[in-house]
Amino acid sequence: MTRLILALAALVLASVPYWLGGGALALVTEMLILLAIAQSWNLLAGFGGLLSLGHHAFVAIGAYLLFAVTRDLPISPYAMIPFCGVGAALLALVLTPILFRLREVYFAVGMWVAAEIVKIVVSRMDYFGASSGLPLFAARRIDTSLLPSMGYWLALALTAGLCVGLWWLGRSPWGLHVHAMRDDEIAARSLGVKTGRIKALLFILSAAGSGMAGAIGFMGSLYVSPIAAFDINWTVYAIFICVIGGLGTIRGPVIGVMLFVALREALSASPGWNLIALGLIAMLLMIFAPRGIDGLIPRLGNLASKRHFKEG
Repeated sequence: MTRLILALAALVLASVPYWLGGGALALVTEMLILLAIAQSWNLLAGFGGLLSLGHHAFVAIGAYLLFAVTRDLPISPYAMIPFCGVGAALLALVLTPILFRLREVYFAVGMWVAAEIVKIVVSRMDYFGASSGLPLFAARRIDTSLLPSMGYWLALALTAGLCVGLWWLGRSPWGLHVHAMRDDEIAARSLGVKTGRIKALLFILSAAGSGMAGAIGFMGSLYVSPIAAFDINWTVYAIFICVIGGLGTIRGPVIGVMLFVALREALSASPGWNLIALGLIAMLLMIFAPRGIDGLIPRLGNLASKRHFKEG
């Protein structure tokens, strides 16, 4: 029965571009991209216990690689998406020996500094269009009318892959090592868990997911610039989505991204108020529900069952 429900859900999700178009399809695609970035950040922070304030660097590198490489080589931008993830992963690999000398909040700040350095370097390189950015030259070789649908399907595939990967991680023997490291790194290391190798792998995989999400997102806009690609809001939104939904869970970011987009759209007429509302919700949840909305669901279920029992 569960497999049938999953198959039907997959069929409905895959068919969305056929019955949803225009701004609605663009909004759903944006939600999937935000969810992909949030789940990538969740892999590192929620599962690995490493807080990053610079994940927008990986989003930007993935986007820039898509635009630059497809300009110079006769490769489809769709086929380039996985290589954008590889490029972001290579950046993470280069940063690993430097950043992993830092701990906790110093790692978070170090990641933010690294992102700013990468932004400065990219914005001064003619290969990447310097401060002006790059248009998607490869758009001449593809049917741009298919971009909204292809962007949706690619974002859906990436998000589904990340969710399945996190599900597997939570049930695998390797996932036990990850959880042990997150809960107590010193104790885990004393038991033989190779924490350094695990953290590096989580960091690299998290970067790859963010890079592919960035490539898919900017491919739809047909233009990339340092200001848009290296916007720290990519990281801020990912943190907010994970915190309000439930850090270290799979359902949490799914709930979080729906609430985030709903609030943003509802308060779009008042640009300042949406940020205030999001901030207040985040603070209240951190105080009264540290595990996010996903952590509230079992508690609400228990309260409902107790009330039903008393009434019976």
